[in-house]
Amino acid sequence: MSRYPFPLCIQLTPPPNFYEDADFAATLSLLQELGFYGVELNLVDFSDPGRLAQFLGHYGLRLTMVATGFYANQNGLSLSSLDEEVRRRTVEKMGEILRFAAGCGAGIICGFIKGGPGQDKAIATAQMAKSLAEVATLNEETQVDLYLESTNHYEATLVNTMAEGAAFARGVQNKIRILPDTYHLNIEEESMAYALTRHQSLYHNLHISDNNRYFPGFGAIDFFEVCALLKGMGYQGTISIEGRIKNSLREDISASASYLEGVNARIALLQGE
Repeated sequence: MSRYPFPLCIQLTPPPNFYEDADFAATLSLLQELGFYGVELNLVDFSDPGRLAQFLGHYGLRLTMVATGFYANQNGLSLSSLDEEVRRRTVEKMGEILRFAAGCGAGIICGFIKGGPGQDKAIATAQMAKSLAEVATLNEETQVDLYLESTNHYEATLVNTMAEGAAFARGVQNKIRILPDTYHLNIEEESMAYALTRHQSLYHNLHISDNNRYFPGFGAIDFFEVCALLKGMGYQGTISIEGRIKNSLREDISASASYLEGVNARIALLQGE
């Protein structure tokens, strides 16, 4: 029996010079010990995908997603910006990230890089559609999966729900997917189960974060119900822990992994495995 309901990943923001950082190495060693499948990394350097793949491989891990939020915030990027210079610069940077992600065999998460809250939604939607079309053209050679993360309305104007993400995906139809996140779904969706079921063909990764934004097991969301639903749907993708830290990073990783092992054991028991 597998240790977790699905291949388990986690999103991390590595420190500067993380290749030589002992604390980061200790975290990766823990992930290897606990049987994690891969990591999503908030990166700022997209120059050497081979080095990163080799580095993670030393710990039995792979880069599953390039997270763009930290880089977007650091450089003032937005795919939906009303400022054409900012929008064009963001598309240009996306080209660089696409090439890097392709070199690692990873997808790209578009969370904060979609743009922040408080925009005129109609105008932001038009700008976003224009940017995605241009990114799709850049992606014709790299063929990287681009994931539009559903993000609650306090943090973003666009793609607050999975349905909004699906509308953008239908409009481009070239490697555009949705990235559901249980924390955001719990705020925005009338039914998390319905949203996950209705749009199941558009995602191959699910961010799992509790209702209080801590790791799974530290809040009120029943991840047994979430994972049992995915099992029933025949879901074949990954799940990725994301959230803020309650105790310490490695303590929280260990506790959440243990909780998810328990979820998996309950599902196996019900399935008679």
